[in-house]
Amino acid sequence: MTLQPEDFWSYYEWLMRPDAFLESAFLQGIVLFVLAIVLGLLIGYIVSAARYGPSEGFYAVARAVRDLIRFDLPGTSASRIIALARLAFKEAIRRRVLFVVGLFLVVLLLAGWYLNPESDDPARLYISFVLTATNYLILALALFISAFSLPADIKSKTIYTIVTKPVRATEIVLGRMLGFVAVGTLMLIPMGFASYIFVRRGLDHSHEQVTDVRDVGDGRLEGETDYVRNHKHTFSIDPDANGLGLTDIVRGHRHVVTKTDGGDFVIGPPRGALRARVPSYGEVQFFDRSGDAKEEGVDIGNERLNEGGYGSSGIARVIGLSQGSRKITHGYIEGGTLGAAEFLFEDVFPAKYPDGIPIDLTLRAYRSFKGDIESGIRGSITMKHPSNNVESNPIPFSVNEYKVDERILPLQIEGTDNNETRMLNVFEDLVDEDNRIKVVIRCLDRSQYLGVTKSSVYFRPAEVPFWWNLTKAYLSIWLQMTMVIAFGVMFSTFLSGPVAMVATFVCVLLGFSAEQVYDTRHYIDSGVERGGGPIESMVRLLKQDAMTTQLDVESAAASVIKTIDAGIIYSLDAIATALPNLPKMVGTAEYAASGFDIFGALLLRHATATLGYVILAFMISYFFLKSREIAA
Repeated sequence: MTLQPEDFWSYYEWLMRPDAFLESAFLQGIVLFVLAIVLGLLIGYIVSAARYGPSEGFYAVARAVRDLIRFDLPGTSASRIIALARLAFKEAIRRRVLFVVGLFLVVLLLAGWYLNPESDDPARLYISFVLTATNYLILALALFISAFSLPADIKSKTIYTIVTKPVRATEIVLGRMLGFVAVGTLMLIPMGFASYIFVRRGLDHSHEQVTDVRDVGDGRLEGETDYVRNHKHTFSIDPDANGLGLTDIVRGHRHVVTKTDGGDFVIGPPRGALRARVPSYGEVQFFDRSGDAKEEGVDIGNERLNEGGYGSSGIARVIGLSQGSRKITHGYIEGGTLGAAEFLFEDVFPAKYPDGIPIDLTLRAYRSFKGDIESGIRGSITMKHPSNNVESNPIPFSVNEYKVDERILPLQIEGTDNNETRMLNVFEDLVDEDNRIKVVIRCLDRSQYLGVTKSSVYFRPAEVPFWWNLTKAYLSIWLQMTMVIAFGVMFSTFLSGPVAMVATFVCVLLGFSAEQVYDTRHYIDSGVERGGGPIESMVRLLKQDAMTTQLDVESAAASVIKTIDAGIIYSLDAIATALPNLPKMVGTAEYAASGFDIFGALLLRHATATLGYVILAFMISYFFLKSREIAA
């Protein structure tokens, strides 16, 4: 999992951006909110002017704003909101929406037949499945109940029993939103419990026998487990370990092997498959083949562009989830040279790492020639003092591109101190007075390259329980559901049920497509031939032209096509950037599936963005509901 630069921001940095306040979520969110209100008032005036005339239309809009500020907001009653929320809750239950929970359980039962527990990473497969299935079902439910409720009440005239009472439009909107959110919450809880049990049971297995047990010397035993679910483990037991040993890590898990007094071997349940690592990242500095410091690593071509991508820019990019910063790119270091990636880690002290420093590697490999593909590209890890000429001897490793390579840096290691070789103590000789240490990654194979990002190398000081991380993933789904309900209620105040559902679905679809829209706009801005916009793509399909060649039409026609495409793409870009960037919120599932802790600052940013969109949807819903002639 490759993190983006904004993923490393704290909540305060994201909200206020002290280094670039004009790009802060707070300021740009306010600007977008003001623009939305101005645009809404302008549309409201146009509609009112068409209905009542220019002057009376102005007074109608002014009265609506006055009523909101002077009467409706101050007079909003919590008890009436709760009563209306209970009514919306009961109404949704009567529509038998709880069948979605039963459908989810059936999906889990059937999924056990089709999900392959023999895959290379079964934990990722199972977690991704339950979170994706939950996300789609809950968002579909939120879309349905929020879009059809109010239009159905208006059509059946049951809304008259509410508006004839002393109930304000603010209370009707908030009551509907809270009631539907309560229904979704009621369904998410059992779905979360079922998901946890399903993942646990799906990954549970046991090895019953050991084979090929042998004494390799000094009383140390080595052996293998039996073959279960298309894999087996090797293990070793040291003579001073009281009969306890660990297997190697296969498919993301390992087992504890115990030798009993009778000489039998007992293999425990799988361990380490369901994890939530808490990474500690450092700042990375690249060095070129001559050993000179560079801001970025080696550019190996299109691989870098595809990995990086670009986001949106401007006002709306930050109100959602910091969509607009350019994504982080891989920096490649050249093998067999002085090229390196140097990481500076902070807060390194004995109480945090008492038994060694756990370090995880998720490096990329780029081969300029095939070489020995079985053994992999070789690299090395060197610990270094931040300021003194003291460093450890290199620790060699082979790159495993598709797994997290977990290692432990020893606290005692041989190294050099001002060109004098001796044993070094990490905390005494390599960590400075500010509790900092440098870790240098090099590629040892000449003309081969290692891809490194800030998130490719990290210390792992702690882990949180998996159930808590899964709970936070479900909280992210809850936030998405809340946002969809707010949009559904908003559209239902002025559209019929089917049209409101389609409008909400389009907003969700554009939110999910935001990254693709940003990438297409970037290619148009940069002049890179990537197939063009929708019109140009259609022409290329009909003419069977490649996407990277010049458009084979007359220059005048090509200019017209590109102009129309640019207008379409920029319009979609403006709409997509004004909508929530749902891929960022859905991306929290990637944290859980990849075994990383979903840190609190990320959830807090998502919650803030959700609150902003809910408030905006509430304001729009209020004015549209006030404009409808449904009062007796």
